[in-house]
Amino acid sequence: MHNRDFLENLVELVRQQLPIELKDFQISGPTMNLVKFHYGSPKTHYEVWIQKRKREAEVGLHFEGEPEENHDKLLMLSKKWDFISGALGREVAGESWGKGWTRIHETVILEQLNDDLLVELSLKLSGMIRTLEPLLRDPERL
Repeated sequence: MHNRDFLENLVELVRQQLPIELKDFQISGPTMNLVKFHYGSPKTHYEVWIQKRKREAEVGLHFEGEPEENHDKLLMLSKKWDFISGALGREVAGESWGKGWTRIHETVILEQLNDDLLVELSLKLSGMIRTLEPLLRDPERL
């Protein structure tokens, strides 16, 4: 399966897995190796990034706006880390990276693009959206 076809299938599978209030995401891409999902602000987006050379795929929530705002969002979510790691697993990490960006992400070993990986990545991403998006929309939640 080609990357682009894989990522197009991923978009539809994720949409099917989300509750109605979270199905209205917009996408950027897919490109040859990534697709971004956002809710009105592309600088804050969920992403699946296929990195064949590194033999991994990243599933994450990226904050790629102004550095201070990015760090504030990560700090807000880090205060709820027990809840987040309980929902998403201990493999999920939060960090600063790049040009003042921040992210919450998980890396998955990539052996081949097949249906098993498609389902695994879709479940990880839809779980991440179901867990994190309500916290972004209502920081006082929990």
